[in-house]
Amino acid sequence: MEFPNIHLLLSFLKDASIPVCVVGELALNYYNVPRVVHDLELCVPANDLSRASSILEAQKDVVEKVGDNEYNIYTEYKRGFPRFRFHVLMISFCVVLFTDEYCGLNPLQQNLVSKQEHEGARDYYSKEILDCFCAGQLATLPLPRFAPFFIGFCRSYVKKQETTSAIAAEMLVDGMDLKEEWCWTHFESESEELSFALGLIGSKQSRISDFSPNTVTCFIVDDQERQRVKKIPGFC
Repeated sequence: MEFPNIHLLLSFLKDASIPVCVVGELALNYYNVPRVVHDLELCVPANDLSRASSILEAQKDVVEKVGDNEYNIYTEYKRGFPRFRFHVLMISFCVVLFTDEYCGLNPLQQNLVSKQEHEGARDYYSKEILDCFCAGQLATLPLPRFAPFFIGFCRSYVKKQETTSAIAAEMLVDGMDLKEEWCWTHFESESEELSFALGLIGSKQSRISDFSPNTVTCFIVDDQERQRVKKIPGFC
């Protein structure tokens, strides 16, 4: 999954004035979570989902709509959302369209990392996302702000018991070394989502293997790395 292909897919929607955001495994990579990227997951405003689906489906030279396949505990969350296969030359991967309501990013345009935030941030991106893209490319991608992205996963687990959302939330806690103080600031007090997030934070140390050299979290080696990832554009 290379940048020019992602850029092409995004351009189909942007040219139609449809706001779009990269979510899923790539967005987790951006916030320092080591996840293998299986599909390109995109998010659009709920009232634009049908039009966005039609626009991608119309790009018949490189995109084809695919039906539902068999789901398991790790892919069930994709059920019911438009799914496509992008193919050019020897490259092929799946694209899934979600809504901003489902991802907890509505209104979408207010929950994107701005281009200005990327200025001077070349040295702060996580090693996980730099394995996929260079800093200049990252500055052009529509990425979610951390707070609504993380809270959205917590809400999906609390409200719908989605296992994948719980896993993603836990990984974001470890990827960004989230603290209780951050949660008290960003969550509604006394909410179930807050309690769930605090539980993930409380068990952070137990997820560091006895054989790991890491001293901060299972994903962060030392304090120097911890300070760096806190400066990732979009984290606040």
